[in-house]
Amino acid sequence: MHIRQIQVSDIEGFHSALYQVVLERRYLLTLEMPKLEDVEKFVSENIAKNYAQYVADSNGVIVGWSDIIPNQREALKHSGLLGMGVVKPHRGNGIGRNLLNATLKHAWQGGLKRVELEVFSNNIAAITLYDKSGFQHEGIKRNARYIDGNYEDVCIMAQCRI
Repeated sequence: MHIRQIQVSDIEGFHSALYQVVLERRYLLTLEMPKLEDVEKFVSENIAKNYAQYVADSNGVIVGWSDIIPNQREALKHSGLLGMGVVKPHRGNGIGRNLLNATLKHAWQGGLKRVELEVFSNNIAAITLYDKSGFQHEGIKRNARYIDGNYEDVCIMAQCRI
């Protein structure tokens, strides 16, 4: 398994990994798959701006990703939003931890002072990872997501280096 910064040649693999996680309808807010053209634009902009976006490459197949995209509002540019995912067959092997560590290191070195995230409260594995990685619980959005007849709380977490 190789954790590395995303490259243009990874766009289709990243799109495929994202699609697999989106299909689960459990871990991401996104329920509809973004078009490949939109993913190409997102990744290309991140590469051009040297944003922290990393992939897990397993023998040429992208099986996970992590990115921290800085907020574009002037007063919030010191902060970034974390997004990540690992495809189901590769979970539980430390890939998420390694992706998160690489992405955080890049974000801190790039000058960010705050990294925040939102995670569904029933995603215990992710919350445990974030706790162990130094994220603090900042709040709960009660019944923030409604999907397939169920309401879910969203945990708000962040890490600061100020």
